[in-house]
Amino acid sequence: IKPDAVKIGMLHSKEVIEKVLLSLNKIKNSKIVLDPVMVAKGGTKLINNPAISILKNKLMKKVFLITPNIPEAEILTNININCKEDMIFAAHKLLEIGANNVLIKGGHLRSKIVQDIFVSKSDIKIFNSKRYNTINTHGTGCTLSSAITTFLSCGKPIKKSCELGINYVSSGIRTNPKYGKGHGPINHLHTINIERKFK
Repeated sequence: IKPDAVKIGMLHSKEVIEKVLLSLNKIKNSKIVLDPVMVAKGGTKLINNPAISILKNKLMKKVFLITPNIPEAEILTNININCKEDMIFAAHKLLEIGANNVLIKGGHLRSKIVQDIFVSKSDIKIFNSKRYNTINTHGTGCTLSSAITTFLSCGKPIKKSCELGINYVSSGIRTNPKYGKGHGPINHLHTINIERKFK
């Protein structure tokens, strides 16, 4: 069974990225989503400069969509992002570098509305979501890129896949289970109806 779409998450080193590039050449799948995970929620850098360089100069050009958050987009473009206009400018810079389509996630900006911005060579689309006052947002970026990939694999167009993925994550944040302390998980199962007798 061949995959209908591929999602790539955090790649730790230059050597790992080189192996992924070899694999992509073999499977020849056009629906590849790259979540360029580089910065932890607390601000810690997760991958080194050689890995960032090959991701930026080789891997990014091979994929259909990249989904950086604001700190990651800043690393890739050397642009400080403080507003919606900066996000759009950075997305265009990523297109110039070689990206095919970009979705910059806006959760790091302080605002009542979260704005995620999709930019392609011919289009811009801003997705607005309500910001929920919760610290249970662990895994939102990874979940979003996975959800988008799932919708792409079902045959949805790229902007619709982004919209549906964003709605899925937003609902997951809104219904988060409030486990433990610190940054808890979102609710990945909110779309599943559980019969009352099992609750």
